[in-house]
Formats: sequence, structure tokens, C-alpha cells
Amino acid sequence: MDKRGQFYLLAAIVIVGIIVGLSAVSNYSKKNVSIRLYDLGEELGIESEQIIGYGVYQEEDVNSLLENFTELYTEYVGEGKELYFVFGDDEEVSVATYSDITEVEISVDVGDKKIGETIKKQEYKKEDYAPTGDNVEIDIGETKHQFELKPGENFYYIISQNIGGEEYVITN
Repeated sequence: MDKRGQFYLLAAIVIVGIIVGLSAVSNYSKKNVSIRLYDLGEELGIESEQIIGYGVYQEEDVNSLLENFTELYTEYVGEGKELYFVFGDDEEVSVATYSDITEVEISVDVGDKKIGETIKKQEYKKEDYAPTGDNVEIDIGETKHQFELKPGENFYYIISQNIGGEEYVITN
């Protein structure tokens, strides 16, 4: 009878160990950062082609259509991404940028505590240029991006996002 008690005690300890081990493994998960930039780049290519085709076919101002599109698209992509658009023809090129900029840093002293907060603002800017050659070059930090102006309407983009200390850049 003494051996049978030891067997049940040992079996109970093994079963409890297995249950604890399985619950510890099932409760552990690692967050994977999904990178949507590639999908956004593909979408931009498809949508911009459709807009340019529509504008040319309907004989509308393609630049104003692309300006409206890029402004609306910046709302769609969400925060944390830097967007640069180059569109136009050999007479006028528009460069539009969208970024999250740090607007104001507020700090409040309450006795011996200092409370600080950074307010971010999303900003969309567009400027028009008269090109002097067949290329447009955009310098972002130390990186240079060159785009060739082809006959007709052009649309180029640069999307960048910092994820985990790494800079991801998509361009066409």
C-alpha cells in the first residue's frame, strides 16, 4: 500500500508539471511587426494609373486629380509613415509631402513633478516647380532619389517608415 501512494503522488506531480509547462508555452507569444509598405506601394501604382487614365480620357486636369488623390491617400495610410509624391509633366512638376511632425512639446511643473507631452501633427504640403531638365531629384536626409520625367503625365512616390530602428523605403 505504501508503494501505491508513492506512484499516485509521482503521477500527480508529473501531470501538474505538464499542465504548467503547456500553459506557460501557450501564453507566450511574440509580436511580429507586419510591414504594409509593399502593399501600399503596389496600391499606389495601380490607383495612380487609374486616375491618370481617367483624367486623360475625360480631358480633366490630371494634376488636380492627383493632388486630391494624394491628399486623400495620406489619410488612408495612417501614422508613422513619410510619403513623398512627384507628379506632373514636362511643363510643371508638383512635389507633395506628408509627414508626422512634432509640433509642440509641452511640459508642466507641478511641485516636484514635471509632466511633459509631445503633440504630433500630421502635415500635407504641395509645391509646384517648372522643371529645367528630364530628371527630378529628391533629397531625403542623405538619400537621393532620382526620377525621370517621361513624355505625358508622370507619377512617382516614396514611402518610408521606421520600424524597430530600421528604415524601410518603397519607391517606384
